[in-house]
Amino acid sequence: MVRSGGRIRFVRVEDVDWFEAEGNYVRIHTGDRSHLIRRTMTALEAELDPARFLRIHRSTIVHLDRIDHIEPLFQGEYSVVLRGGRKLTSSRGYRDRLHAALGIT
Repeated sequence: MVRSGGRIRFVRVEDVDWFEAEGNYVRIHTGDRSHLIRRTMTALEAELDPARFLRIHRSTIVHLDRIDHIEPLFQGEYSVVLRGGRKLTSSRGYRDRLHAALGIT
């Protein structure tokens, strides 16, 4: 649920492309819209299905079905390119998780 302009909107998890940390808040990105909720990334990550969502950075969780491809950057980091062209950065601390989720050996 997302509060917006005095309304409560329901955002389906299937519609989420990625989550992005903003201090003590999380921005939910769905297509061309975004919503801000008061929640920490750690709490949100614990509620998400790990078969569908992956934390790729301390401030980013991505929907695995939205990933088009990845591009290596420097020292174990990757650019995670979503369908539609949006690029997210995966830090080297999450490299092993990314490799496991995408079946990279």
